[in-house]
Amino acid sequence: MAFTLKRRLYESIPLPVKQSIALIPFAWLAGAAYRNTIETGKKLEMASRQELLAFQTLLLRETLEFATEQVPAYQRFKGIVARLSPTEALQGFPLLDKDTLQADLNSYLPRDFAKIPHYECTTGGTSGNQLRLYLDDDSQAIDMACMHRQWARVGYTPQQRKATFRGVPFPNLKPGIYWQYNPIYNEMQFSPFHMNDATLGAYVEELIKFNPAFFHGYPSAISFLAEYVERKGIGDKLPKIRAVLLGSEGCLPEQRERIERAFNTRVFSWYGHSERVLLAGECEKSTVYHHFPDYGVLEIITDDGASCIAEGERGELVGTGFSNRCLPLIRYRTGDYATRCNPKCECGREWDRFNEVEGHRKQEYILGVGGTQITAAALNMHGPLFEKVIRYQYYQEAIGQCELRLMVQPEFTENDRLLIEKAYKDKIAGTLELTVSIVADIPLTSRGKMKLVNSTVSKT
Repeated sequence: MAFTLKRRLYESIPLPVKQSIALIPFAWLAGAAYRNTIETGKKLEMASRQELLAFQTLLLRETLEFATEQVPAYQRFKGIVARLSPTEALQGFPLLDKDTLQADLNSYLPRDFAKIPHYECTTGGTSGNQLRLYLDDDSQAIDMACMHRQWARVGYTPQQRKATFRGVPFPNLKPGIYWQYNPIYNEMQFSPFHMNDATLGAYVEELIKFNPAFFHGYPSAISFLAEYVERKGIGDKLPKIRAVLLGSEGCLPEQRERIERAFNTRVFSWYGHSERVLLAGECEKSTVYHHFPDYGVLEIITDDGASCIAEGERGELVGTGFSNRCLPLIRYRTGDYATRCNPKCECGREWDRFNEVEGHRKQEYILGVGGTQITAAALNMHGPLFEKVIRYQYYQEAIGQCELRLMVQPEFTENDRLLIEKAYKDKIAGTLELTVSIVADIPLTSRGKMKLVNSTVSKT
């Protein structure tokens, strides 16, 4: 059964049925790909550098052979894959960027695309220009297994409760209730759209009642809660939080410090992409990102195309993913920049490592009713809603109000606009008055970049 169908089915069933399903051990619910990824991780945790490179070489060879056999855009490189070692052959492939992929997506689909169980999605669109993607049905399970492998470094297991602060749909909230229970992940999902001084007291009361061992979600949302907790001096009333598991946004240093101070715990962050080419996370001993060796090949490339191999060299993160056969991406440019670190870490792992990430994941937010900070990541809409939209931008002139400006294709209709407007209304549930407008152009910055959030409201 396709991943999206299973997700829709799960979301539609009553809570008691969900609770019954959650009695099944999570590893069996998640499937064979999840279990296999967990088992592979056990072998790689403390493998030597030589063992890791040999393991990656095998996976890279399989990936390149499949791509040059199946994918039109890569077939011309079949000769170098046959002639050279996988690592050498990889350097013969051109760098691939989002615009090139989007302009000719069909050329990057394998010949057996229809035979590979997959589903369609879009990137989060933090650059203001969403990318349509296809992902293997197993990809979500593989990502989750890698996350659980990372979180296990600070004691997490799927049996433990976590409070989640992310931009998931909250379609049936009652007045004064800003959360919903998700039994399969044993988590209480808290809405980031309703967080302000008037509501955070209720959030804290529910957190105390739910008694989670971990927080999980956007740095912006959890930092907002941390500021409230510190200001009110109520940290000692909250449950003991073993770690705060952050993702989907870059974590600013001041956010990390505030969260760790307010909840007297460790922040634990990860880095990844909808395109499934790179995935990395912090370890027990440092805040440097460790790239999962079974997920793909990490490269760091300077603007002139040179490889950053030595410790301290800085460039753009480039990835070649191993697991997404329905859309194999080779040497895919992420648009993010980072500094390469020595693979040897105090934790004992010898994985590729990097830090000081900057780029398209930089936080931007608008202000909702009551001063709620709503980030672009929280407002993301995944799926086909934006398939006729060329670019979009959030424009704000007053707190609590926002105009979503769309540059659209000729086929875009008034019904499309109304569907987008309704989807946002369902998601933000009254915390922001959002209107959708069609515009002829959304100007780029002087550097040719898209400014996703254009706000004249003071955020001081």
